Formats: sequence, structure tokens, C-alpha cells
Amino acid sequence: MTSQSAMSAGRVPEAERDRPSETAAVPVCPACRETSRGAAIERYGSYKLFGCGACGLQFWEPRKMPDAQWYEQMYGGRDENLLPLEPGHKYFLADPLAARGGELLDIGCGTGNFLAAAREAGYGVTGIELDGNAARFARERLGLQRVLPLTISDFAEQHAEERFDLVTFFEVLEHQAAPVEFLQKVKARVRPGGVIALSVPNRERWLTGPDVLDYPPNHFLRWNAAALRKFLSAQGFEILSIREQPAGLAHTAQMINQRCARGCRKLRWEEHRRVFAT
Repeated sequence: MTSQSAMSAGRVPEAERDRPSETAAVPVCPACRETSRGAAIERYGSYKLFGCGACGLQFWEPRKMPDAQWYEQMYGGRDENLLPLEPGHKYFLADPLAARGGELLDIGCGTGNFLAAAREAGYGVTGIELDGNAARFARERLGLQRVLPLTISDFAEQHAEERFDLVTFFEVLEHQAAPVEFLQKVKARVRPGGVIALSVPNRERWLTGPDVLDYPPNHFLRWNAAALRKFLSAQGFEILSIREQPAGLAHTAQMINQRCARGCRKLRWEEHRRVFAT
């Protein structure tokens, strides 16, 4: 969880917005704008993964985020049942440093499971979600009327004066093609003295094999705690707390089950893999 302080971060030049970054001889880190002179760490179809020696972020080239229809197809079916809270949701709701009450905006709110829990905890809740089916589930099944099928840019245009005490975005930052621009839009929604809370996959987490969801065009950025801390600090935030999820029994069992599934259904995994290479 972080607190908003100085607002001195530079803006991304207009010419660089809304276009895929080019795979140049010397790739540029999208978080700190330093060049990455090392060889590609990994290749995936037409994509290459690079590491930034300055801030520690790992990033894919090229980067161009899919449209809403892609996300609806990718995550289709999650609007059939209410999903359990993710670890990041639970950490935030239990964090003694988190403000209790106030107006909360959740970016990428999915089917609204976290918003429903936040509402029960006393927050006034608003959510935005690219997947229109998931947003509809949140409104119709959970009674969350302020869940809108909008991007953060669209929300800012349609609700230009609206500000929040808290802005959350769990498992969202890793999807961004331009993380600096995204965080600037987040900051513009936070009231003075407000806070943000987020979660990202930790690239140093224990895995038994490739995480097929952790590849482009689904994920473009790979973070660890140090890279995330540097990024948020550079963008003018005071870090209040950073917590890493331990590899507990449930996570270990999940990894073993996934490993067994890959071994038993290799053909199926290869078919899933190709979806991400398009």
C-alpha cells in the first residue's frame, strides 16, 4: 500500500502513447526510461523479454494492449460464479495501515468480489472493468451499481472531477504496456492524502513450470518487490507497506497439481500456449 505525496513525475511524450513499443537494438525500460543493453532473457513467438539493469523491471517487446473483446474471450466464464478473494484483497482488508471507510475506486474489478467485501467493510465503492460480462455480473448479481465497463482513460473523461480516498488495482499493473502513463492516470483519481493499493505477480515466486498466463499479450511486465518499490517511489509515492505472499501449503499444492496436469495433458498445454503467441 502506498500514500500519494509529490506529484512531480514526468509525462510520457504524446508520440509514444497508444502505440506498440519497437523492438530496437537497445530497448528502453517502460518504467524508468533507461536503456537495456543486455541480450533478451527469453523469447516467446514474436516477443522478447528484457531486463532493466537500472530499476530491475523485466519487460516484453513489443507491447500493445489487446482490446476489451480479447479480455472477454480470455477471461470468459468467470462471470458464472462469485470468485474467492485473492491474497492481495485479503492483505489490504486486514492491513492496519489501510484507511477504514471513504470512497474507493477499484480498477480492473472483475466480477466485483473485492468490491463486495469492501462494501461490507464500510467503503463507498466504484469499479471499472474492461470485461463487460464481468461488469454486468457485478451489477446484477452483487448489486454493485457503480461498476462500469470503462478503461481508466474513459472513466477520467466521463468523471473528470471525481476523486477517491483510495484507488486499488489488484493484478492489473503487469498487463500495462505503458506503466508510467497508467500510474499517472491513477494518481489523478486520488484525493490529496489518499492512498493506492495494488498487487502484482512476483516473478521470484516458486513455479514448477511456465505460467502460461504470464506471457504477452496478457502480461507485459514482470515485477519483484525491489522493482515495484523503485517504480512507485520514482512516481512520487511514499511506500507504507509491501508484503510478499509466502509459498504456503495451498500454493504448493496448486503448483504440484499444475505440474501434473501439464505432464498428463501436454498437447492441451501446447494448444493453450499458441493462443498467447498470436
